[in-house]
Amino acid sequence: MRVLVGLDGSSHSLATVAFVGKLLDASRDQLILCYVSPGLPFVGDEQLDPDVASRAQAALSGAIFEASLGRLPDDWKSRVERVELAGSAGAGLLDTAEKRDVEMIAVGFRGAGLFERFILGSVSRAVVHSARVPVLVVKTEPGQTAAVDGPLRALAAYDGPETSQPIAAIVNKLHWPADARGWVLTAVPPMFIHELPDWLQPITRDEDVRAMAEAWQKEYDQQLAQSGEELRKFQQTLPEPFRTTTPIVAQGRPAEQILAAATREKIHLIVVGSRGRGAVEQLLLGSTSDQVLSEATCSVLIAR
Repeated sequence: MRVLVGLDGSSHSLATVAFVGKLLDASRDQLILCYVSPGLPFVGDEQLDPDVASRAQAALSGAIFEASLGRLPDDWKSRVERVELAGSAGAGLLDTAEKRDVEMIAVGFRGAGLFERFILGSVSRAVVHSARVPVLVVKTEPGQTAAVDGPLRALAAYDGPETSQPIAAIVNKLHWPADARGWVLTAVPPMFIHELPDWLQPITRDEDVRAMAEAWQKEYDQQLAQSGEELRKFQQTLPEPFRTTTPIVAQGRPAEQILAAATREKIHLIVVGSRGRGAVEQLLLGSTSDQVLSEATCSVLIAR
């Protein structure tokens, strides 16, 4: 598998390189490290002399590539391809991904504020919303040097056949460490969105209403059973680490249940599918994958 990793020299991008190194196999995969230069620096109101700026930029990019290589296992050192560009980081990564026919893009997440995420976006969000391939967004706290502490723990979220196939495809391409553990989860919407109001409680005691409620409950139980069966079938399409744990059939809103399970199981990586909703819907309403990406404290892989 050919993977493109965006670099900027920050602790976030270095942690991204290390994370990707855990999920790839140097004997079969290809890794491209891409640094997009922000342009010539200024001193006060004066732009640096072009020759000085060029040498400074070369020194900076060299240091960034060297630091990034230092986060990879030794067997990767001579196999990594380096790409250096200038201009917009998001556009540069997307253009390189198209030209190099990569199968996954990995970027670090800076954790911009809510206003910036909603109005301006970030490099990671721009890539997630525009890329045609799966995107891995590696999240770390400021100053944190690694996104994984201990054996890798992953959670794959099932949301029907439309998203399960892309998830299975990318997860099976990755190299999972021998000590990795994986869980699968599906969320079934609750039978009632809200609790019954007080004035309606006495009505539910009526025999006819009770019979109707029992029929609804039976239908809902059947839905839970069917969802569990679909989840078990999905589980069997995934690598070994995901097939050794108990499937999780949760009741509630999908994003909330995914985030809750990630916290409970101390997950390092959530894998979710993207339904490819329109730009307006993503901006105003969001989607399960968008909410998980925004609110998860761990890394997120958007499969498509």
